[in-house]
Amino acid sequence: MTLLGAARISAQPQILLSFDYEYIRQGMAGVVNLSGADVLGGVIETLDRTYPFFPVTNGFASLVSVPLNQKIKKDYPLSVTVYLKDGSSVKSEGVLRVESGEYIRESNFVIPKDRMYLLDPEIQQNEDLRLTSIYSVVTPTRFWEGRFATPVNAATTSPFGSVRSYNDGSTRRHTGVDFRVTTGIPISAAATGRVVFARGLDIHGYNVIIDHGWGVFTNYSHLSQIFVVPGQVVLQGEIIGLTGNTGRSTGPHLHFEVAVNGNWVSPIEFLKLKMPT
Repeated sequence: MTLLGAARISAQPQILLSFDYEYIRQGMAGVVNLSGADVLGGVIETLDRTYPFFPVTNGFASLVSVPLNQKIKKDYPLSVTVYLKDGSSVKSEGVLRVESGEYIRESNFVIPKDRMYLLDPEIQQNEDLRLTSIYSVVTPTRFWEGRFATPVNAATTSPFGSVRSYNDGSTRRHTGVDFRVTTGIPISAAATGRVVFARGLDIHGYNVIIDHGWGVFTNYSHLSQIFVVPGQVVLQGEIIGLTGNTGRSTGPHLHFEVAVNGNWVSPIEFLKLKMPT
């Protein structure tokens, strides 16, 4: 069987797969649904990662994410293994098409002199590794219901995925979206979840990370104050801290990240996803 985009495909009478996409752009995610009277669960394998299915009301669902720097306009091997109640399994092969995220370039990001050391590539690499190790954890429990919400009511100033040029001549990819705010504005949890990180980082400044389950994390950076602690369960809309200008920052703002199964994805596009219930 070949898996093709959003088509609904019957691998056998009691197995049904459906995809909410024809392709996935760099730095974005898509939903795959699985159902059938004999189905016990399953996994998707693509882009050197495994994406498990989780139980929902009418079957199972999985969130597939594409890295921000994945090569575009290419079909990548994708397989779906379905586990059946009789102990057997069915494996189907197909492809995942990756398209461009159409990300822009941004210039003239001037880091203050006393923070120029934060442009050191080694500091960036170490912090990226620390974050991706957190983001790669997959908690089977889903804490949230419905769609995620924006953490602050404010205009965006810098989009996800852009290539930024700094005043030392270096460039960086932007792994979140920035909101224009002054210092001291309350920030709320985008969805219900468990706090897994709440402390300062070199680049992200005072930082809160929430695990929402199913491999989904949100990150709130450059805060001036943090009101939560690791292990604490927070509800959607609950205040977790105040905006600020800590870390590698050019001025007060909120940097908001979303990660799915270890990959940074566009927060704005993720908030639009129709989540299975």
